[in-house]
Amino acid sequence: MGIEVLIPIFGVMVVLVPITGLTVIMMLRLGGKPFIETLARELRASGFTNSSENRAKMEDLMEQVEVLTSEVHRLKNAQLFDQKLLEAQPTASEDG
Repeated sequence: MGIEVLIPIFGVMVVLVPITGLTVIMMLRLGGKPFIETLARELRASGFTNSSENRAKMEDLMEQVEVLTSEVHRLKNAQLFDQKLLEAQPTASEDG
């Protein structure tokens, strides 16, 4: 199996790759663009836009996430404090 086998394969690929590429491009251009335009038009008509109501909801959710994050940090600090207290507490065998 030498270069003699690869020459016909590459020869066929030189023709088929550009044809396949052009076919895909034309299919997307002629078939995809109308689909995307129709989808965008329907989403706009259904009210799926970036309205001030959506923006307010997003800001409210962001504030809630920040509050939850701070609470988690406080709980983590309290847990570490409790763990240190338990480690520093003398055991019953040491009281002796």
